[in-house]
Amino acid sequence: MAEVRNRICAATALAALLAAPTVVLATPSDATLATLAAEAEKSGAVIWYESSPDDQAAKIAAAFNQRFPKVTIEHIRDAGGNSIAARIVQESQAGTRTADIATSGASLLTPLVERNLVEKIDWAGLGIGPEVAHNDYGVLTTAVLTVIVYNTALVPAGDAPKNWEDLLDPRWDGKIGLWVRAEGQGSLAEKWGEAKVADYITRLKALHPVFEKSTFPMAQQVAAGETQVALGLYHSAQPALRKGAPIKVVVPDPAAINALYSFVPAKGGNRKGGQLLALWLATPEGAKAYEDATDRGNPAIAGTRTQEMLRNHTIAVFPIAESAREAEIIEKFNRLIADGGKPK
Repeated sequence: MAEVRNRICAATALAALLAAPTVVLATPSDATLATLAAEAEKSGAVIWYESSPDDQAAKIAAAFNQRFPKVTIEHIRDAGGNSIAARIVQESQAGTRTADIATSGASLLTPLVERNLVEKIDWAGLGIGPEVAHNDYGVLTTAVLTVIVYNTALVPAGDAPKNWEDLLDPRWDGKIGLWVRAEGQGSLAEKWGEAKVADYITRLKALHPVFEKSTFPMAQQVAAGETQVALGLYHSAQPALRKGAPIKVVVPDPAAINALYSFVPAKGGNRKGGQLLALWLATPEGAKAYEDATDRGNPAIAGTRTQEMLRNHTIAVFPIAESAREAEIIEKFNRLIADGGKPK
């Protein structure tokens, strides 16, 4: 196990890569993509395990098929993406059809690597660089971005929170929304340290926040004025913004992101198709299609809205090699949120 983790540690931390946002991204050649597409056509549909709603996935598949019309994507949604790894393990052990590509956080990818259930791929040989290929297994596809959301009709611009500390102002007592999960705070610990973030969560809880099980209704609560501010996610605020809701999104510094990677399960029936889709999603074309459909973008690819938003920010994100530690910290913070501020 330690040996596997050492191989994973060879990847450069995502935060360091994003420190140079103007880097010219290496992309696979048309010839490489065409060769993979020709192989993928022989093996049926490409099964993709991923968390996006089906209507969003259909938009991504449609953009993919404009480039590769003979390769069919069969998207299977796993809401939240939390059971993807367990499903791949079960199907691989049973010898039944499993995913050809899956997209999830590193905490789900790493245990599969340790079970030899992820194909090791020379991504550099296929034409992409370390900006997105952080090891021989996972390719960065997108990221979940934690943001501050506030109601512009109720909060004057001069009083609006601009950073993490501003949310601790007593003026938000009883007027702040908080997600019951602590993914963003977990990422923040990469820069602030676990103790400082735990104290921050405790101080937030002292403001009697309104807890939400999902960040989508939390953004709607802010839009409706039932709360005035919230610590939410960028992509879940976008539907309300598109409807003209009086809300604004602020990216605090450090910017806390949770990276999601695409990988090719070793027992997949169309692994060339899985490689093709993973590569395409890591190109400007594929990254734009994914972000346009889901409002979650690839922070390492110039031209995405996400990369532009993060251009002048310090990035708080755990490298893929530290996924187990990140998962442990997030679970501690989840309990801290749930139990009234008493760490276990």
